[in-house]
Amino acid sequence: MKAIPKIYIIAAMSENHVIGKANRLPWHLPDEWKHFRRITDGKAFITGRKSFEAPDALHSTYKNVVLSRSGANIPDSTLAPDLDTALELLQDEKEIFILGGASVFEQAIDRAQRLYLTVVHAHLDGDAFFPSVNRDQWELTTSEYHGIDQEHVYAFSMNVFERKTK
Repeated sequence: MKAIPKIYIIAAMSENHVIGKANRLPWHLPDEWKHFRRITDGKAFITGRKSFEAPDALHSTYKNVVLSRSGANIPDSTLAPDLDTALELLQDEKEIFILGGASVFEQAIDRAQRLYLTVVHAHLDGDAFFPSVNRDQWELTTSEYHGIDQEHVYAFSMNVFERKTK
């Protein structure tokens, strides 16, 4: 029997759920990016086209599946018209990371087993938002706080939530 891939969402959001503004991150947090790279190294990513093409986007060094209905030519990636197709393309993976944007997170939130959710301790302006999460369905398993320092204008907490079993 073939194992079903684990679906993980990884994102950073402000306290008011902002994840982006004008297709960019509204913060620069080098230690959070190191955390991201450590967790996702060698794993398959699913991301929306705009998020994949963002100037500050991180791409998998292993495998990128980009959701796009336009059929555009996007280098170093495989295109899929929707989330179901993307998941089918990655059915042989052990773990799949969903990187966003907002509509992709919205589609994937009910399928995810784990959320790697960094909360930036600020209220920021933005035009893209992380969806509301039903906290009754999730258990916070780890949280690592990072304060303000010379490289980080905002404090943030790197959290891991596991979906509660029914």
